Amino acid sequence: KAHGGASAGMPTHNAPGIKRRRMIGTLQSVPAVPQPQETLASAIKRASRVTPSAGIKNAAEKERNRAARQMDTLMKELSVPLTRYLAAFPAFERLHPFEQALLELTVGRDKYINVLSKVDSLRKTLQQTGKSLASKASKAPSKAGAQEVAAAGLEQLTSVYTSGAPHVESLRSVARSLRSLPSLDPSLPTLALVGAPNVGKSSLVQLLSTGLPEVCNYPFTTRSIKMGHFYVDGAKHQVTDTPGLLNRTDDERNKMELLTLATLQHLPSAVLFVADLTEECGTSVADQAAIRTELSARFAGKPWL
Repeated sequence: KAHGGASAGMPTHNAPGIKRRRMIGTLQSVPAVPQPQETLASAIKRASRVTPSAGIKNAAEKERNRAARQMDTLMKELSVPLTRYLAAFPAFERLHPFEQALLELTVGRDKYINVLSKVDSLRKTLQQTGKSLASKASKAPSKAGAQEVAAAGLEQLTSVYTSGAPHVESLRSVARSLRSLPSLDPSLPTLALVGAPNVGKSSLVQLLSTGLPEVCNYPFTTRSIKMGHFYVDGAKHQVTDTPGLLNRTDDERNKMELLTLATLQHLPSAVLFVADLTEECGTSVADQAAIRTELSARFAGKPWL
């Protein structure tokens, strides 16, 4: 079923315009984010165990110290995990262009940036509130006053975190989606098998791979994609199936088809166009030829087979 065509030189991979180092493979390694209710329960439990610093004799001073330490502990238990998460989620602009396309298809660039921004705002509010409460507790006029600040502060910090919990839950959802993405190395030379749906691309991946191909699943599609490896003069190459394309405009294409286009646009790839001349795949030969003509013109700088 393979359909031949003229080659068009060596594959090219345009260098990003931004000079700073691009991050590769970070999407799949973002941390798992626990449920916000679990974090809150654990933070309250730890804060409740706080004791005053040793050596304080005066009862009021001891309670002021305990209350201030309690507010500081609760603030840190809620905000420090958010700081860790934010540091581990890569900035969109620093991702490899192919991973930018994956993130756009999986989560959406605007949603990704917005979720991180909302979580960062929650982190800052928790820190500001916690520091203010700790300062207020340390200046309480009496033992009872310090206890009142601590009790009210517990409610206030809990309220701040609870109001921002939906943003943490959104980050948790984003993390689940990104961690489930297949790991594909954008720096490896790639042979991309392209064509209409059901033309036999995945079977060819299995034949071309030196080992058993990996079955890749993307969050935005129920269809699995096979990816394998082969070696040329000892150099490792990737070979990958791509979602089938229909003969239609980009505006009409679904996320699976856009993944195919991203593979061709952003990876150092050669293209093996696979056709079914029997039309058993459900796409006419004329439509398959039109797909190849459109793609080969768009990606004329790549080798075509």
